[in-house]
Amino acid sequence: MSIGRIVSVSLSLALPALAAAGASAFAQPPACGMSPNDWCPAPAGDPCGRHRNAAACRADPACYGMPYRGESVVACILDERGFASNCPTVGCTSSPPERRR
Repeated sequence: MSIGRIVSVSLSLALPALAAAGASAFAQPPACGMSPNDWCPAPAGDPCGRHRNAAACRADPACYGMPYRGESVVACILDERGFASNCPTVGCTSSPPERRR
């Protein structure tokens, strides 16, 4: 078998596999919190999930903001409850945000 034929057969087998893998990656929705317009659902049964915007979440002292996880020119400056002064809040939960090191 010639080199050209081997390359041709290899490509004919590899290209459909690569196309299928790429298509499945694009078919999945992006993770919530990566877009500034997201409002991510709280875990099932979380009482803070009833809040539908950052103002209502912030007004409830038992709730914490879900910080934006997308790209930003500068790092988000979070307070102790997960609300940022320079980035959007993308959800509300009763779990405190993880402490950054």
